[in-house]
Amino acid sequence: MSNYKVLIKITGSIAAYKSAYLISKLIQAGFEVEVAVTSSALKFIGQATIEGLTHRPVYTDSFEPGRMMSHIDLAKWADLTIVVPADANTINKFANGIADNLITSLFLAHDREKPYLIAPAMNTAMFTHPATQASLNKLSEWGIHILPTDVGYLACGDEGEGKLLDPDLIFGYIGSQLHSNNNKNYKVLITGGGTIENIDGMRHISNKSSGRTAVKIAEHFYINGADVTLLLSESAVKPAFDLDLIEFNSFQSLKDILESELTSKRYDLVIHLAAVSDYSPANINVKGEIIELPLTEKLDSSTDSITVTFSKNIKLVNHIKEWSLNKDVKLTAFKLLDDRDNEKKGNEIKKLFDNSKADAIVFNALSDRENDVQHLFEIIDNDGKSHIVDTADELAEKLFNRWRSQ
Repeated sequence: MSNYKVLIKITGSIAAYKSAYLISKLIQAGFEVEVAVTSSALKFIGQATIEGLTHRPVYTDSFEPGRMMSHIDLAKWADLTIVVPADANTINKFANGIADNLITSLFLAHDREKPYLIAPAMNTAMFTHPATQASLNKLSEWGIHILPTDVGYLACGDEGEGKLLDPDLIFGYIGSQLHSNNNKNYKVLITGGGTIENIDGMRHISNKSSGRTAVKIAEHFYINGADVTLLLSESAVKPAFDLDLIEFNSFQSLKDILESELTSKRYDLVIHLAAVSDYSPANINVKGEIIELPLTEKLDSSTDSITVTFSKNIKLVNHIKEWSLNKDVKLTAFKLLDDRDNEKKGNEIKKLFDNSKADAIVFNALSDRENDVQHLFEIIDNDGKSHIVDTADELAEKLFNRWRSQ
């Protein structure tokens, strides 16, 4: 992420101290950072702190000697501008074209071809006030990227909306915006989480999958500017970023969504790691009566025994390239086995390559899973070459670098 120039504007919110962490993280990642502040912001964070992090002077005054044109020069210099934290006063001034300090003057001088982000932080009542919401909506219509706020305990003692988004997530949004010009036309479809097959209104069978690995991969591609669509089970963990998320439940719903996406949109890469049910419940035998499943009501539990018949599902991974509008689509499939028995692994990997025509397969073993967190992923190319990584974060980075080098 190096070689990008980021202008950070800090306004008068008690969350201003969190901007110091963001500045430090950006600089460690190789960004060039300049900082402009309002006079009220300096009541919450010291100028010496900012200068100590950036090793550059802080911009504070539109009429400072030698910097009379700073609102023009900084706007031209920056590849991306972010207001973090953005207080209600500044947001409402932006929306009404008021330029009475350096921060607001910089906003009017901003090159609208470059990304501009606002990370609000304020009391819940101020955030939800019609004036603030109207201003945020107007700014969004102007092409300003409004970051979500967090929900939680606020400095005033209240709990609710308006808390500054976690700086690590803000860092991710910055990366996504800066890389989008290079990678936004690269469309990636990722599936994750486990399907749920209902038996009745209360009972179901499922696969043990949290969706964490899929979310890690999706977030990494998103942060690096790719156009990501994530098909994720309703029960899975959710991504932190506002990427394109479509939820599924059963095998049939995933099949319908996956086929629709592939036949209607031109994806460049599909990473398929959803844990898909091999079988779905078809009917149930209760005292000799055959009843089709799923039931909408709760099954009576007074019967001593019941028999559930399951029907075999197709292997979705084997149809991805067949369904794809883009016949040159790259496919990364996943294979989970109980352990790392080499003979069994070799047979299963070969069969998956033959049937799915995948370009790569990520192999992992249930024996390497601890507290529902998977460790050790082996990326196997269709020419037999392989590479092992330890964590989902490393896997995400490796998969991203693979397509970028192709």
